[in-house]
Amino acid sequence: MRIWLTAMMVFFALAALSEEPLYDAQLIFDPEVNSHGHVHASCIVECPNGDLRAVWYENGPELPPPFFNGQKDKSGDVRIGGSRIAKDASTWDAPFVMVDTYGVSDNNPCMVVDAEGRLWLVYASLLAVPVNAWGSSLVRYHISSDYEQPGPPVWEYQNILSVHLGKFEEQISGTGGETDESADKRSRRSKDPFKCRLGWMPRAHPLVRSDGAVMLPLSNENFNTAAMAITKDVGRTWTISNAVPGGGVIQPSVVEFADGEMAAFFRNNRMQHCILRSNSTDGGMTWSELEKTDLPHPGSGIEAILLKNGHLAMIYNDKTDDPRDSLAVSISTDRGKTWTWTRHLEKTEGGRFDYPSLVQGKDGTLHATYSVNTKTIKYAHFNEAWVQQGDQ
Repeated sequence: MRIWLTAMMVFFALAALSEEPLYDAQLIFDPEVNSHGHVHASCIVECPNGDLRAVWYENGPELPPPFFNGQKDKSGDVRIGGSRIAKDASTWDAPFVMVDTYGVSDNNPCMVVDAEGRLWLVYASLLAVPVNAWGSSLVRYHISSDYEQPGPPVWEYQNILSVHLGKFEEQISGTGGETDESADKRSRRSKDPFKCRLGWMPRAHPLVRSDGAVMLPLSNENFNTAAMAITKDVGRTWTISNAVPGGGVIQPSVVEFADGEMAAFFRNNRMQHCILRSNSTDGGMTWSELEKTDLPHPGSGIEAILLKNGHLAMIYNDKTDDPRDSLAVSISTDRGKTWTWTRHLEKTEGGRFDYPSLVQGKDGTLHATYSVNTKTIKYAHFNEAWVQQGDQ
């Protein structure tokens, strides 16, 4: 089996080197014509029939106070929007509402198509706005088998994911990373059941493990701690991993290599200005100490995916001085130890391009979405050969 996998990886690697560079891009909607307010945090998936679906959060119709407070992403009118582009179509459908919970902010959506072809939408509802909004988030998920048509999916199951680490205080004690918070202060807060159960946020794609289980990468905004939620029964029950050691990280993105080893890459809330990494050899239940990668990072959304040829692709902001006006894709041939090729999707001083999402289609090409000035979502379609060309 391992020999076969190696042969397939070599085949796809040679194919990538011989293919012609491909790149095209478009805005999913024109914000000057069809404004959706503060638009951010997109995610893209390819459906079994070849359609693409994208989601993001946006402002809906303005609600009266106290629901509306002018906080953009932390206001009660924030909802999950979406769009679809049919296979072989040239433009995206007009945006539609995926989910809208009255009076609270629905935020940070992500999607995945599981091993049985069901579409999952996971997001966070912020129960307290605007005070401690992120720390009040509640993880929710919807599942559909009826979504390969225009408009929003038909949701057949939905539920709340209540995340609770075993021995929470023990797991998060001393895991503040390079923050200015003392272990004693964190320990005191860990005795608050609301801060432990709430504040969990999704961001990057869930991972469909090789055994078919769905793994949801999460992080807790109250403790800068990450953990994984795993279900083997379509969301009826969940197992929660141990916390990732070290803390000071949020918004993990997880890949599983052919031999079963996993790597998680993190948005770094420390002062190190690089993407951090942790590894797992037991299906994501326990994680190694955090280590630095060679990728610069200002503290913003990232996503890593494993390509069919065994290469690792990372989409991320690659400046360290906070502006998100530079968005890059890098490719590694050695599981992220080094990054051989980098090319920029965006590099415009004064612009804002962030919270990217990346998937590989059945045909091997790459599909990305990301926020543009928090007014719209841009879609880019390219291949590995285009990235390997480097900036022109």
